[in-house]
Amino acid sequence: MTGLTEMTGLTGTTGTSKPTTPTVPDVGERAVPYVCPFCGEEDLRPQPQGRWHCRSCLRTFSVAFHGVHPVEPVPGREPR
Repeated sequence: MTGLTEMTGLTGTTGTSKPTTPTVPDVGERAVPYVCPFCGEEDLRPQPQGRWHCRSCLRTFSVAFHGVHPVEPVPGREPR
């Protein structure tokens, strides 16, 4: 009986593929919405100038990043 740490039955070479790293989108790239904020459907099509058109409710909207809201310090609690 083989131990739990032994790997048997594997064929092929090891170390031939490079690990993939997740890509971080640039600031200039537009965000991709997955659902319409009005009706919740997924039938979205990109339009010029960063707008998105929902074919289900026929509305057009845009996605904008306005910044990160700073956290207000809580009285009586030390900041981290």
